[in-house]
Amino acid sequence: MDGNFERKPVFLVDDLETLRAITDPLRLQILEMLAPKPQTVNQVAQKMGHAASRLYYHFNLLEKLGMIGVYQTRMVNNLVEKLYWLTAEDIEIDKGLMDFSQSEVQESLAGLIASSLEFVQADMLRSIQARTYHLEQGAKPIPRDIILQSTRKRLSDETYEQFKTRLRALLKEFSELPEETRKGDDVNYFSLACYMYPNFYYEENETESEAESE
Repeated sequence: MDGNFERKPVFLVDDLETLRAITDPLRLQILEMLAPKPQTVNQVAQKMGHAASRLYYHFNLLEKLGMIGVYQTRMVNNLVEKLYWLTAEDIEIDKGLMDFSQSEVQESLAGLIASSLEFVQADMLRSIQARTYHLEQGAKPIPRDIILQSTRKRLSDETYEQFKTRLRALLKEFSELPEETRKGDDVNYFSLACYMYPNFYYEENETESEAESE
């Protein structure tokens, strides 16, 4: 590990430039791929099915914004190879940036949400296709669960904050599980995507509704 590399608990997105930067689906994928461990551009590109040359610009931008950094440098075939890693264990958006009265904020958040959902959808479909290919090549069938659940609850802010704290702890526990190094039919990658957000509706004006009913 390079001496100047230090991971923080949280990277706080507190400006529109950074928020816009992570709305790009490719950059979201890079951040996702780098989450478990440090990797080179070539290693990430291979997993994503892209040429490394396509990712250099995005790696440089994420490094410039401080979201990733060079964890280690090493010599490979007389060439300097860089391993990149996320500079923080978690990424959060500053509440002060969530001013929905600003059109720029609305557009950036809409782009981030769309990119995130697009990435999860594409990743799940790619996984299904890849598993089908493996089975066709003679891989051992091992049924595994996929959890897809959407639930709404009317909660107080206090209850929401308490649950959010427990949920974050569970997500952190998952991210810190030790990587299995051995190979075998019972070893596989697993992805965890979580979306929890305030749910607003366009509600009728109660006074108008009562007047109409009379």
